[in-house]
Amino acid sequence: MKRDFITLSDLGSGLPEMLERTAYFQRVRGTSDHPLPLAGKTAALLFDKPSTRTRLSLEIATVELGGHPLVLDASASQMSRGEPIEDTARVLGRMAHLVTYRTGAPSKLDGLARACSAPVINALTDTAHPLQVLADLFAVKSERGRVEGLRYVWVGDASNVARSWIEAAGLLGLDLALATPDSMRPPVDEVELAVARGGRITVTGDVEEATRGADVVITDVWVSMGQEAEAAERKAVLAPYRVDAALLARAARDVMVLHCLPAHRGEEIDADVVDGPRSFVWEAVEARLHTSKAVMAWALEQD
Repeated sequence: MKRDFITLSDLGSGLPEMLERTAYFQRVRGTSDHPLPLAGKTAALLFDKPSTRTRLSLEIATVELGGHPLVLDASASQMSRGEPIEDTARVLGRMAHLVTYRTGAPSKLDGLARACSAPVINALTDTAHPLQVLADLFAVKSERGRVEGLRYVWVGDASNVARSWIEAAGLLGLDLALATPDSMRPPVDEVELAVARGGRITVTGDVEEATRGADVVITDVWVSMGQEAEAAERKAVLAPYRVDAALLARAARDVMVLHCLPAHRGEEIDADVVDGPRSFVWEAVEARLHTSKAVMAWALEQD
C-alpha cells in the first residue's frame, strides 16, 4: 500500500521516529553513507502557489536522495485549462515515482492523492503545513534535546501552520497555548481531537498571559497568500499580537522564537526578535531540507 503524507496524523505514532530520521539525514549529508532511495527515479513537484523554502528543500532533497526533480507549475499545465485534478493525478502516477503538491484547497490535494498511484506529499494547503511543523519540531529538539515537557505558544491568526501545530500537540502530548483574536481562532473540532489524543491545549485572546513562561513562541504572517483583499482589516485586528521584545520579556529567559517565513518585520514580528539571539528561524529553515528527505524516504517505503 502506498504511503501518502497529507497530515502529521499519517505518521500515526511515528512522529518521534520521523524526527530521528531527520537527525540521521542531517548527520550523513555529504557523506558516502547518505542513502539514495530515489536513485533512477523522478519526483514531480507540483506548485499552485509561489514558494521559496518548500521548493528549495524539496528540489534539493530529491537530488541528494539520488533522484530527478521535475518542477511543474499549475499555470503551465493543463490544470490551468480545466483538466480535472484526478486526470492530472493519473498521469503523474504513471510517470513519476513520488509527487509533492503545494496548493490552496485541501480538497485538491485529497483528490490528487486518491487518484494518484504514486505517494503524495503535502507541500502546503490552506489548512495544514506539516513539513514546516516537522522542521520547527526538529529545531526545538536539536536545541533542547527534547520536544516534550516544554510550553509552546502560538501568537496570531490560527493559520495552516498553527493547525498543524495543534495536530502535533495531540500526537506528542505537548502543552500548546494559542493566543489569537476571537475571529481567527482554530476550528473547535481540531482542538478537541488534539486534546482527546493527549495534547494540553488552550485558546485565548490574552497574548501577554499566554506568553508568560513560554519556552517556544511561534508566529506567522498576518496576511497569507489569497488574503490580500483583507489585509488592512487583518492587520488592525492582529496589531496587539506582534511578537516584540516586550512580549518576549514575559517568556522564559531562554525562549526560542520560530517563524515559518516570509517575515514582515514591524508587523507580526520585530526585526530585533527575528534577527536576534533567541531566533531559531534559520535553524528551522535548514531543517526543512533534512525533514523533506526523511518524509520522502518514508513515503517511498512500502507498508
